[in-house]
Amino acid sequence: MANSSRGGRETSGGGGCCCNLLCSLVQLVISLGLVVFIWWLIFHPRLPRASVQEAQLMSFSLADNSTALLFNLTVGLALHNPNKRVGIYYDSLVVAALYHGVLLQKAPLPTFYQRHKNTTAFRPEFGGKATDAGSVAVFYVKLRARMRMKVWFIKIGHFNPVFDCKVRVRVPQDGGMSASFGISECDR
Repeated sequence: MANSSRGGRETSGGGGCCCNLLCSLVQLVISLGLVVFIWWLIFHPRLPRASVQEAQLMSFSLADNSTALLFNLTVGLALHNPNKRVGIYYDSLVVAALYHGVLLQKAPLPTFYQRHKNTTAFRPEFGGKATDAGSVAVFYVKLRARMRMKVWFIKIGHFNPVFDCKVRVRVPQDGGMSASFGISECDR
């Protein structure tokens, strides 16, 4: 009895094919995960920061027989790319001015590419009518961006951050111009 297999059957590697395929797939997933993790450690991409550098409330006047404020608001916005090795493509930028939660006006900003460790400034102007004017007007500026990140020659994904900025400006007296506003960081 030279054949000592059970039941006269020889076991050939029929089930080993699926096992090899599964092991290869697991190795591929682990390798890709390791490459992505090492890439993230090297480049450590971060979203940009936004801030209000200055704000001026000009052309102040009250509408006839009401407390409605007719205004012209200029806001100095800055976008800062904090990354050391990652550039940012801004495909779409829209800034909106709100007063007491009511949208006053939207303004599109130009699209551009921002290099690493760079700050870009904008000065959108808003004009309109708001109600309930006191001695300090609190406006909210909302900046919506659609952006892609660039590492070397590779452009990565689409991100849609929204920045909320609180702008407190003194209401000018006698039709004058308000005092400058200090720097205020925006929330993401």
